[in-house]
Amino acid sequence: MRMNLKRSAWRGFTGAGAIGFCLWMTGCATTGPQSNPREARVDQLFQAWNRPDSPGAAVVVVKDGAVVFQRGYGCANLEQGIPITPQTRFDVASVAKQFTGLSVAMLVEQGQLSLDDDVRKHLPDVPDFGQPITLAHLLYHTSGLRDWPESFLLSNLDFEAPITFEMILELVRRQRELDFAPGEQMQYSNTGYNLLAAVVAKVTGQSFRAWMDTKVFQALGMKHTHVCDNPAEIVPNRAESYSISTPPGTPRRVTSQLSGLGSSSLFISAEDMGKWLLNFETAQVGGKAAIAIICRPGSLKNGAKSVSCSGLFENDYHGHRVLEHSGSWAGYRSFTRVIPEKRLAVAVLANAANLNPQQQAIKLTDLFLDDPDTAKSRSQSPESGVAVKSDPSTWDAFPGTYRLGAGWLLTITREADTLMTQATNEDRFKMTPAGINTFTVEGYNHQKVEFVRQKSGAVTNLVYRGINAPKLDLPKIAPADLAAYAGDYWSEELRVARRIEIHDGKLATRDRSGQWLHFVPTGVDRFDADFGRWALQFTRDGSSAVAEMKISGGRVRHLRYTRTTRPQVNLPGLK
Repeated sequence: MRMNLKRSAWRGFTGAGAIGFCLWMTGCATTGPQSNPREARVDQLFQAWNRPDSPGAAVVVVKDGAVVFQRGYGCANLEQGIPITPQTRFDVASVAKQFTGLSVAMLVEQGQLSLDDDVRKHLPDVPDFGQPITLAHLLYHTSGLRDWPESFLLSNLDFEAPITFEMILELVRRQRELDFAPGEQMQYSNTGYNLLAAVVAKVTGQSFRAWMDTKVFQALGMKHTHVCDNPAEIVPNRAESYSISTPPGTPRRVTSQLSGLGSSSLFISAEDMGKWLLNFETAQVGGKAAIAIICRPGSLKNGAKSVSCSGLFENDYHGHRVLEHSGSWAGYRSFTRVIPEKRLAVAVLANAANLNPQQQAIKLTDLFLDDPDTAKSRSQSPESGVAVKSDPSTWDAFPGTYRLGAGWLLTITREADTLMTQATNEDRFKMTPAGINTFTVEGYNHQKVEFVRQKSGAVTNLVYRGINAPKLDLPKIAPADLAAYAGDYWSEELRVARRIEIHDGKLATRDRSGQWLHFVPTGVDRFDADFGRWALQFTRDGSSAVAEMKISGGRVRHLRYTRTTRPQVNLPGLK
């Protein structure tokens, strides 16, 4: 392609040849002329990616009922040297959920659906779990259904291979136990939104893609948006997705062949995203009642309010109500946020896995908010990390290991008069005192860590981001005793076997590439991963032999594996 452009350029630098020459010379650095200092500051935010050898992002900002900024940075396709523009299409992954939420809300307003409908009323092949799963449970992530990406990960599925909508639905049909009773807890589940897309198709008699196209995208004039229902589809003006190795920072193309209707697999441009964000205010499509539905948080069975709306999360930003959601798949990263009372919305759509769209969206918010009260709130925020006086002699009970979740351990250590924290597979960070039993961690965006003491002074748990993490009494297991757990295990639900072995003196298994994944003992017959959010809980039969293994993760709990064989284990000194 570059040779063709160069030859065209030599033909007098006129017409298409002149345009081609400019692109060939400038590569993917797409920054345009700045009409004001604020635009220059936005360009500065994305300068690191605005190069001919880097993937990048497209940005759109909506303020006071109009699109006030949209621009592309970096390359949509590094092999062809194609720059990102506001018309470039990105897979925005889970940002697609808010679109699915509106489709359901529209059908509710039309009387074709009710949020109280049992999903089996429309999809009878969903298993009967003994308690109804309503459409509201699916919308608010309170269904108890396992998340399909984590289930497929446990199945050793190649995520760059085709993943079809039917594969996801079949996974639901094989599930036999819920992670919890519907409505009792909130656990993010892509699967619920896939079922919602199937419900929309069933009720309307159209494919989800066709219904969204005619009722939403065309109605809003979105010409560069579609639901991908074919993993092999050719997508015009697509941004390829890239991971970035460190070091040396070399991009690698990551193949995506996913058609996860409802939960993800929405291709959209920044230009079209601006039209979508405007609709939160105009309600041109759906009407104000449907928009109100998708912006309304759900609640749990006990009456507690949830932060989950319909494909959006409700948060607070320095006193302002914010509706936002992120997306991540392959090398795509995206983030949208809407601040209704300030008539401001921003979106960042990226094809670079090393770009954090949420952080960039927050910076964009600050640039365009023009709110003195918010600026004052930020400057006076208690999350500034300013230290307060705290007596280190009272810290002796703090060090230890705490379980935040499956395979998510937080280890607190002490170095003289400094506490350090390190989560599983993360860097160590200094903790700054913020109270008698409270610390902030700059590496965790100044989030608070609060130790909970008993009357005796002993610390039994800590609280971090609303998670009540128990302090663990880590058992020590001799290598010879690990042999009791080694063997082959079969999951009828996933239709896959997993071998548990002993490697380097630890319980271990292999991933699909053959890499060893290790586990450390954290309780009676329990092991947590030292690489990520997995945990193994073994159960024994009447003869005290290990008979079953349950695997839990961040969004999958107690997935059953039945022990089938006990392979010979060769350990030094073990006969």
